[in-house]
Amino acid sequence: MSRSNVRLAVLSLVAALAVSTLTAAQGQVAPGTACSPPDGEPSAAGALGWGTPDWCAEFDDYLDPADWVVYDSPGHAGNGRRSSEQLFLGNGALYLYGRADGTTAGLASRHGQTYGRWETRIRLYPGAGSYHPVALLWPQEGGGNVRSSTGEEVDFLEVIDDPARQRPNFFLHTPQGQEQAHASVDMTAWHTYAVENTSEGVVGYIDGREWFRSPNATHSPMSACLQLDWFPGQGESGEAWMEVDWLRIYSLDSNGGG
Repeated sequence: MSRSNVRLAVLSLVAALAVSTLTAAQGQVAPGTACSPPDGEPSAAGALGWGTPDWCAEFDDYLDPADWVVYDSPGHAGNGRRSSEQLFLGNGALYLYGRADGTTAGLASRHGQTYGRWETRIRLYPGAGSYHPVALLWPQEGGGNVRSSTGEEVDFLEVIDDPARQRPNFFLHTPQGQEQAHASVDMTAWHTYAVENTSEGVVGYIDGREWFRSPNATHSPMSACLQLDWFPGQGESGEAWMEVDWLRIYSLDSNGGG
């Protein structure tokens, strides 16, 4: 079967799953979720002894508006639309779905910190190259179509014009400029993506292994954001899905942190 046909088959399967088993994620409230230490899968938290997270999202049942800012705004650079209707929950995961017309999704955690550690477990599906799946740190209360007033941003996963989802990118934006790294990873399988930001610099990890390091850092309160951004004309058009198993946030002094 050709790569194009494989992609269409996967998208059809996920679309059927969304119709049959997923539920709309926005506008539902649940009690706080108890955080647990890493459970044995490859992760920076497990490899480096980050201990118990200070806050986590397991995406088992609901999105609590006290924890999340769900985007309802024009899309990246004014392209398309970010809508809460493109977020779904099911099978213990959060799904972001981007339609061919640029109607897509994004959300930001309300739990910000200046220095600390963030990690998320993500699986992508082959899809339109014009869609960029992104996990990033953004100035707190930012996201959506808001620009960073400090020039700071940490994209600890961004996929650019890569329909097969095989080339993750790391981008660090600070007043000192932009720095980046690339890797070769099959992102259609589950992987963990993590970042540590301290006053001494930024380190990025995939499955607990370092792939980015800089002596520069961000020095403002930052929030973790999950986005499926549409870049029309930059890569083939079509649909895209992004699946998130969990997000965990650690302070630098979490149990076991080094």
